[in-house]
Amino acid sequence: MDDGERLVGIGDIAFQLKITRQAVDYWTRKDPQFPAPLQVVNAPTVGSKGTRVWRKRDIDAWIVEYYRRRKI
Repeated sequence: MDDGERLVGIGDIAFQLKITRQAVDYWTRKDPQFPAPLQVVNAPTVGSKGTRVWRKRDIDAWIVEYYRRRKI
C-alpha cells in the first residue's frame, strides 16, 4: 500500500501538524473544507461514536490547500 492509500486518524493528523488532538477534532467538525472521513471504525453499534479515519492523501491535500494558508 502506498502512503497515499494509508489511513490516518485524528492522532496521526495531530502528530503530523504538531498540534493537539483537540485542535484537529475542531477542524474536522468546523471546517467545511475538511475532508469527510472515509469510514468510522470501532463503533460498538450503528450510529454510535467510533474512530474516524481518512485517506492520508486527502488529509495531505487539505493541509497544503487550506491549513498552511491559515498559518501564513
